[in-house]
Amino acid sequence: MMAILLGAGGFGYWTVGGGFSQPSGIGDAVKDAGYPWPDQNYGWLSGGEGYGVVGKLLIGGGGAGLSLFVATSSDYNTSVRLGWGYFSLGYALLSSDKILLFPSVGIGGGGITVEISGVKAGNFKDLLKDPPMRAEISSGGAFFKGSLTFLYRYSFLVLGITAGGGYLLNSGWSVNDNETTGYPRGGTPLFWAAVNIGGGWW
Repeated sequence: MMAILLGAGGFGYWTVGGGFSQPSGIGDAVKDAGYPWPDQNYGWLSGGEGYGVVGKLLIGGGGAGLSLFVATSSDYNTSVRLGWGYFSLGYALLSSDKILLFPSVGIGGGGITVEISGVKAGNFKDLLKDPPMRAEISSGGAFFKGSLTFLYRYSFLVLGITAGGGYLLNSGWSVNDNETTGYPRGGTPLFWAAVNIGGGWW
């Protein structure tokens, strides 16, 4: 009751959609080493976000993951996954009992993992002695994001869409948890569009 009297509220939603990312440098390094890399740097995104509402101000956070489509060759498969979480602030540009339109900015942390696995068939015992190659290349760092969200509320059901972008600062790369030198420099930009379903009020 006190929250309603103060003009406060809250809502949260699950989000699913598509995203695009082109990690700087690492793709060329993987291809130069003779492994496949996704020709189209897009894939599926899923995550969640939630906010408390105080007047026009929205305070909250969220997180999401993006899995790019797997690249394959006759000898290897390469998968690329990104994940991030953040604290976020938004501002209600348009608000009524039914609709809410708000931009938001956020800061947090994230990571990227590139997994290269060998494709090898044969005798079971022989493969145990000489298993297919598997390498996990990973990096992490600070994450920054901005997005625009439109929500529609029916009773406590919340539906909407979000479009956003972010930037992951890659602090360094490791291979199978082993630190490396001479790794590719630069960050990882990413963009996404998604639909939202959840609940709450404002």
